[in-house]
Amino acid sequence: MSTDRRATGRNAALAALLGEAEMSNAALARAVKEAGAREGIHLGTTPTSVRRMLEGVEPRRPVPRLVALVLSKQLQREITITESGFADRTPAADDPHDGLKCSGTLDGTVRTVVELSGRDMNRRKFLLGSAFAAAAFSEPALMAMTVPQADTTARVAGKRVGMADVEILTENIKHLRRLDHRYGSGRVRDQVVRLLHDESNTVLHGTYSEATGRALLSAVAQIAWLAGSMAADVGRHSLAQRYYIQTLNLSMKAGNKPYAANVLSHMSRMAVQLGHSATSDDVRLRNGQLAVALSRAGRHVADGRSTPALSTLLSAVEARAHALLGDVRETQRAVREAEQHYASSRPGEEPEWLAFYSEAELAADLGRCLRDTGDVAAGTKLIRQALDQYEPWRVRSRSFVLTDLALAQMALRDHDQAAEFGNQAMRAAADVSSTRTIDRLRGLSRVVTPHCSSSRVLAEFTDRLSPFLAHAAHA
Repeated sequence: MSTDRRATGRNAALAALLGEAEMSNAALARAVKEAGAREGIHLGTTPTSVRRMLEGVEPRRPVPRLVALVLSKQLQREITITESGFADRTPAADDPHDGLKCSGTLDGTVRTVVELSGRDMNRRKFLLGSAFAAAAFSEPALMAMTVPQADTTARVAGKRVGMADVEILTENIKHLRRLDHRYGSGRVRDQVVRLLHDESNTVLHGTYSEATGRALLSAVAQIAWLAGSMAADVGRHSLAQRYYIQTLNLSMKAGNKPYAANVLSHMSRMAVQLGHSATSDDVRLRNGQLAVALSRAGRHVADGRSTPALSTLLSAVEARAHALLGDVRETQRAVREAEQHYASSRPGEEPEWLAFYSEAELAADLGRCLRDTGDVAAGTKLIRQALDQYEPWRVRSRSFVLTDLALAQMALRDHDQAAEFGNQAMRAAADVSSTRTIDRLRGLSRVVTPHCSSSRVLAEFTDRLSPFLAHAAHA
């Protein structure tokens, strides 16, 4: 086998994997040749070739990928090219696992999740400088509306997985979501990404029935959504976007259309949130239009299976999108629609994953809609209602609405109340590791600062807020 790369030192990672897999050099060479032949690739890999790999010589493409494929099958978990001790030199345009693409197969989707979470775990600055691309949500939404779900999810591979295992996993997800609300994503995200990586491997290398497979896929979709939500909370929007796209794919492959509709609502919400921070009207308008389309795509995907709470959520995020666009009439229509749906909801009859969307969350959404379309007094009343209804453990959400209330009081020129709510928001933010809470407080600071020269109470608040924000920037 010819090579392009000189030896760079012993490949200890490959040696360890071969030992774990109990494979000889000859066995790996034979398996690589067979894997290549199945793809129509004729290779001359020999035991000597494997010895040279172990000495640190890098083989030409596609041998590193095939080595990882063989080891994955032998070890019953996904092994990446880099985990095999090779440099991943796959051109970006050819990367099937960049997270923005939609695989047409179940295995392709799950392998993308394994690869995405693996890169996230092993590369601290993975996608750190990449920008959110609103248009990248369009293809996944279209595919969700038009491409049929996977025919079967049953698998016979390795360790047996039963419904009890899925139930334990679901309880673990609920616990992690609560920790996220209480302490912020910065303190919990690593656990979630590792769990996603491990359980995606379970999907590929487990043995389970059709019913268990669909339940397992739905649970893994929930973890992927949580990984996306947490990435957004720590300011990693490009990474969050990729997790959301793959969550949508997983949901559709599981045949869980209501959850897929829920994911589309979160895509819509993300577009709205980033639209509010846009630096140009053009970007704001594009994000708002996309957000409307995504919320409506959610209704289409739900395909008659939407519950009252899910319909409430979809209408509320559509209202947020119209408010971002400044369309008062459409905002009011969607607000009324959300209220009507919520009036018919029955909490005990809703899916557990929708439990987070409580009356408090709805009040916060609708209050922001009214505020953004000029009715500050009515919006403030609803946002204050949300604050009163939030459970004590929803610390991050409380910080959000306290910041909203401080901004509302600034608009109403009540500086004393603005400072009071701002101080409360800052105290709540001190307990959570969340870039979003800090970003919102920075926004409040920009509004308050011009008034400090004429307001002692705002000046005192700014004296406390400025060092808090400076410390957060270096945390």
